[in-house]
Amino acid sequence: MNQYVVILSIGPVQSMIASARRNRDLWSGSWLLSELAKAGAKELYETSGVELIFPYIKDESQDDLKVNSDFSVGNKLQAVIEANNKSEVEEIIQKVKNAVLNRFRQEAQSVFNRLKNQNDIRKDIWYSQIEDFVEVQSAWAKIVDGEYTNAIALASKVLAARKATREFNPLATDPYQTELMIPKSSLDGLRETVLKEDEVKNGQKISKQTRRQLSLAKSEQLDAVGVIKRLGFGEKVRQFTPISRLMANAWIENLIAEQVDLTGVKDTCEQLVQLGVITRVTGNENIYKDFAYDAQLLYPSRIDAEIGQWQGHDDAVVDWLKLLKKQLVPLWKQYGEPCAYGALLLADGDRMGELLDKAKNQEQHQAITAALSGFAESVAETMRNHQGHCIYAGGDDVLGFVPLNTAYQCADELRSSFADRLRDISEDLGMQDSQPTLSVGIAICHLMTPLGIIRELAGRAEKYAKGDHISKGDEKNLTNKRRNALGILLSVRGGSDIYLRFNWSDQIGLDTFGMFINFYLNNDIPSRVAYDIREIYLRTVHFAPDDKELRKKIRSAELRRMLKQARTPKGHKICLDIVEKLVERSEQVDLNQLADELIVARWLAAKTQKDLGK
Repeated sequence: MNQYVVILSIGPVQSMIASARRNRDLWSGSWLLSELAKAGAKELYETSGVELIFPYIKDESQDDLKVNSDFSVGNKLQAVIEANNKSEVEEIIQKVKNAVLNRFRQEAQSVFNRLKNQNDIRKDIWYSQIEDFVEVQSAWAKIVDGEYTNAIALASKVLAARKATREFNPLATDPYQTELMIPKSSLDGLRETVLKEDEVKNGQKISKQTRRQLSLAKSEQLDAVGVIKRLGFGEKVRQFTPISRLMANAWIENLIAEQVDLTGVKDTCEQLVQLGVITRVTGNENIYKDFAYDAQLLYPSRIDAEIGQWQGHDDAVVDWLKLLKKQLVPLWKQYGEPCAYGALLLADGDRMGELLDKAKNQEQHQAITAALSGFAESVAETMRNHQGHCIYAGGDDVLGFVPLNTAYQCADELRSSFADRLRDISEDLGMQDSQPTLSVGIAICHLMTPLGIIRELAGRAEKYAKGDHISKGDEKNLTNKRRNALGILLSVRGGSDIYLRFNWSDQIGLDTFGMFINFYLNNDIPSRVAYDIREIYLRTVHFAPDDKELRKKIRSAELRRMLKQARTPKGHKICLDIVEKLVERSEQVDLNQLADELIVARWLAAKTQKDLGK
């Protein structure tokens, strides 16, 4: 009997997760990928002669692999198979591929059955895309003379080569297939829409019932996967939390803390739920129960747009919307409007490849995956503790939404938890001085930014945290090292993007940044201080080009002068201790960086639009 290392990769990740226009698209895509990987893992786990390495499953935790369980699985599966020959290995791999595809077919059929008007779907294209969408790529290598690590390395190399040689099966076999000369999906533009024309044509058009069921925007098109994202996973969809509810969370909590009576607002929202205008929010362990509704209508611009959309179509809906606006106007005047910005957090482990290379046998490899699984299982609770919602946590990969005012603390706690979980196995494998760390990217974006763009910006923030822009020669000190960092990308609507980065080992920088956030929370400094500092930087950028020390003194003096003249939101002078701390930070970093730190800190302290000067 021989032993083989088998690695499988399930995709396409881009189409499942990154292709999104709505919050539900992002959540459902992540859930779908996990469900497909879970189906493959279950097949491996239940097959005789197979030892599952990743994901890590305890014997008493077999229920984790059930359909729609809360257990998250990454898109990579790894196992050791005992078999007589390669034909038996290939047979097991084929069974895994079939299990993955069958899970996808099962969900697709469930969604199709749930459609109230199936005649709105192009059935031929629907079934063609269902059979063509899922990609399961695999590689295996025989363990020779007990050399487990060599087999892992070879299988990984083969899988990388396999993934680089995709099949690219054509959907169309004839350039004149008129049935395929139709619009593409609005989510990514890769596949044809499965929706029939939204106009009278040959006596057909999309019904209002289907349009409402799929939450279709005007002229929006969806392929089969897009429809599954909008309508899949049955009762589990209750776990999905609209991003508007997360963004408005600080505002809602403030009203509750002030003991504002929201009974009337809630009653009106309940009527709008019954009319299909908004949804309830009951997932994420029901942590939003104090106001369990989609919060998009708490924003003046959104409720006005909704009234305009229903005007002339449904008078009852318009009346309820106008009543809700009437109830909200006094709250907006007294407490400000909810903050229209939120944060998408994307994290990834550092040096995981080095750690895995240290594993010399299956037991050590499983110990690593057990530690990673323990971390992944803790992520959802960590995010809930910060009023956020985990979208995906598999191994060392994390994706989730968090309110602005808790994003920084959430990132720090995730980083600490990851280090704690991996510490013991890292020390056992001799990586005490270079144990794996977690790089975290946070993208701060507006409510109306498309989800696909937000996901892309979070990816940029994570890469910035990883330090891809830092060359090895520039890694001079603890504040400019690659990996093990927090990267923040502030994308202001109608403004320029700001990138900010702190190494987790830069305790001075992190403590100072946390202090800046508190300055804004306590109204200790005015909002325009950051922009005045930027102006000083730009005004003095060409001063004393041959004498940097003189220029530094000029800037320091100008900064002190400006800070002493500035006034807090309450009209008071800035505390001298705060002035000194700002001047001290300006000597550690240049004024341009200080301005960036203060601007981002202001956003992370925001609870209302007024806090952002809106």
